Amino acid sequence: MTAVPLLATDTLNLEMTAGDAAALRIDVRGRSVNALTRQLLDDLDKSLDLLQNRADLKLLVIQSGKPAGFIVGADVHELAAIDSSDKARQLSGRGQQVMHKLANLPVPTVAIIHGACLGGGLELALACDHRLAVDTAATQLGLPEVELGLIPAWGGTQRLPRTIGLEKALRIILIGRRLDARSAARQGLVDDLISEAPDLATAQPFLEAAMQQGKCPRLTLPLQTWRQKVLESSRFGRGLLFKAFERILRGRVPDDMPAPWEALETVRTGMRDGFDAGLAREQEAVARLAQGHACRNLIGIFLGREEARKSTPSAEPPVTRIGVVGAGTMGAGIIELAALKGCEVAVQEVNEEALGAGIMRVAALFQKALEQRILSQEDFRRNLARIRPTIRWEGFDKVELVVEAASEDLEVKRQLFRELESRTRPQTVLATNTSSLLVADLQEGLTHPERVVGLHFFNPVHRMPLVEVAHTPRTNTRSVEVAAQWAAGLGKTPLVVKDSPGFVVNRILIPYLNEAVLLLLEGVDAATIDRVMVRFGMQLGPLEVLDQVGIDVAAHIARGLGPVFGDRLPAHGAFQLMSDRGWLGAKSHKGFYVHKGKRRKVNREAISTLRKSCARPAPLAGLPAAALATQARERMVLLMCKEAFMCLQEGIADSAEVIDLAMVLGSGWAPHRGGPITYARQRGFQAVTESLKTFARQLGQRFEPIAFGPNP
Repeated sequence: MTAVPLLATDTLNLEMTAGDAAALRIDVRGRSVNALTRQLLDDLDKSLDLLQNRADLKLLVIQSGKPAGFIVGADVHELAAIDSSDKARQLSGRGQQVMHKLANLPVPTVAIIHGACLGGGLELALACDHRLAVDTAATQLGLPEVELGLIPAWGGTQRLPRTIGLEKALRIILIGRRLDARSAARQGLVDDLISEAPDLATAQPFLEAAMQQGKCPRLTLPLQTWRQKVLESSRFGRGLLFKAFERILRGRVPDDMPAPWEALETVRTGMRDGFDAGLAREQEAVARLAQGHACRNLIGIFLGREEARKSTPSAEPPVTRIGVVGAGTMGAGIIELAALKGCEVAVQEVNEEALGAGIMRVAALFQKALEQRILSQEDFRRNLARIRPTIRWEGFDKVELVVEAASEDLEVKRQLFRELESRTRPQTVLATNTSSLLVADLQEGLTHPERVVGLHFFNPVHRMPLVEVAHTPRTNTRSVEVAAQWAAGLGKTPLVVKDSPGFVVNRILIPYLNEAVLLLLEGVDAATIDRVMVRFGMQLGPLEVLDQVGIDVAAHIARGLGPVFGDRLPAHGAFQLMSDRGWLGAKSHKGFYVHKGKRRKVNREAISTLRKSCARPAPLAGLPAAALATQARERMVLLMCKEAFMCLQEGIADSAEVIDLAMVLGSGWAPHRGGPITYARQRGFQAVTESLKTFARQLGQRFEPIAFGPNP
């Protein structure tokens, strides 16, 4: 039987196939991935209407026409355009209506999933009776709406618990956890796995079984394991689970981030009052969340990152051959990532011992990716083979870009760039990964300084999404574009900034980290300092950051930025004392904390020594604990806001949006607060100014307000 077309639109194709089955292929025109747009919802609705009363229909199969994956979720641009609570409620109701129609189609429905199946994409799959997933590392299933300050609002909060169980569903919904194909199968989220490309021929045995099994309405919790039977079969047991997750949220969710709490209450409502009540609460929760600061800021960060990657020039042919000088921690991370993305990498070190140690670091990173199923054994060998180690510069005459990742020593780096200028082709871009030195200083003495650019990665390289691309007045446009294009090709977000001590991120971080140390010297507990900033929304507290970066590295950066800050960075001597004692942070197992594997405790010896040797007046002494924590947080946050505005006024970045995005991606700034400039704007410039004035009277010039301006 020849396939019979039923509907073809810009978002999908529907046809009847042999065996009385309908095939619905989702393929949103003009996009590399499928997103659930309003148009796609409407077209799905039309498709279901066409199938509703067909007597010859025995099965509906839904799959993606995109090689990249199934559906990545709702269209974020459409979410950003929602300008009222009523519109958010209506969009939720519309999605629920379509998913309800799919779930109640008279015949069995099957979703064949490959690649990303997230958010609204998983809600659509949950509305199907059966799910088949392709077993590759690219297949990921989840409901990450809380990452945008929202909740699943097309029935996901109600269908997921009834599919896999309450406890497992809460872990996915509240924490934004993503499952690979095998984990999804173990948890019952998908019914079976397939190893080949998703097409009807390879899936035929599963489709025949689904047709025989028929509809699978999920009206109650599954209660398949003993744990589920004990905890999820009674109101009392479910109550214990909800209380346990309340404790988890109190520990993990920062202040002023309502989405996870709304999600928890929505699931609870559905369990207590029924499916329809849960759907109604989904609509009301989204109506409350969509116009809140957290949601708008998170969506803004998402779109800002997307825009930064889209605006990266791509006129040049992609860089495929690179050189890396220095295979220490940062260099090894850059080497690994470049090889993973298909680059041939020439690696230079000063001697055989350093080179061998560097290659071992890279191999260890590949091994970790292998263990996490990011790489196959064949990928492991292929990627390692792309790396060509040398101490004599072999291969550097063929590379298109070099990243220098040597020690932060100006004279060492200057010598390297003189060497690189003679060892590489005239068009090769020469980049430095410096975090504290000026790119302009490395251009001095070169015949062609125009090809030198800053390319500042953050540690750990494989995880941190930002790369600062720094240029001087002498750097030519091509060098900036090639460096930014290559960084984007690695999956990073490149942000172009002006050459300046610390660029954007370190320039704003140093006053914050320095203030945390001053608070410690004034007698504030280390745990309190870190806790208040984690509650604010930072990924790590400032003292934790210092331990991870390395006290010696932070001290070097602070010294380099000293001339920029002047009296705005009070000297205290703590970094030097800790360096002299060997308390360098996690790498020496002792810093502000004592590190034992993943565990840590406050290094009371170090803190006692610091307070005796570098004591500071205690302006907050005598405050109640809650007031003390609030004042500590205010001091650290306001200094970042002030420094961010100074970067904007000095033109280090082109816009407030670039600075905010750099801080979120490069420093772990609380994303739901949108970045330091957005935070100050939403809090109110007058309120920020008054708070700074108060601290300036108490603590000195570093808090002296600046003119924030009406709309930076």
